[in-house]
Amino acid sequence: MNKLALAVGVAAVLAAGCSKKRVSECDDFVTTAEKLAKCEKLPETARTSVAGSAKQIKDMLQMVDDNGGFDSAPAETVDQMRQACKSQNTRIVEEMQKTFPECLK
Repeated sequence: MNKLALAVGVAAVLAAGCSKKRVSECDDFVTTAEKLAKCEKLPETARTSVAGSAKQIKDMLQMVDDNGGFDSAPAETVDQMRQACKSQNTRIVEEMQKTFPECLK
């Protein structure tokens, strides 16, 4: 479970710049984290951690949206955030497929 907590923590930091309205990969990551947080097969501490990370990400996305989103950001920055969110979502999905695949259904 330490790998899951680490992946979620890293993703929370990386996803800070993803605008929910502009970067679907960040929405995908939040959706995955929220799904895992509801999975009763995961230990309660892991669910609590994932739920907290999902909330933190959503709060950061909202803060970015409240400050104009990526409308004025360089395209390179948007692409970097898109890749970061996609990478972290892929990492968490791969880890869960090995340990708790039923939580991804």
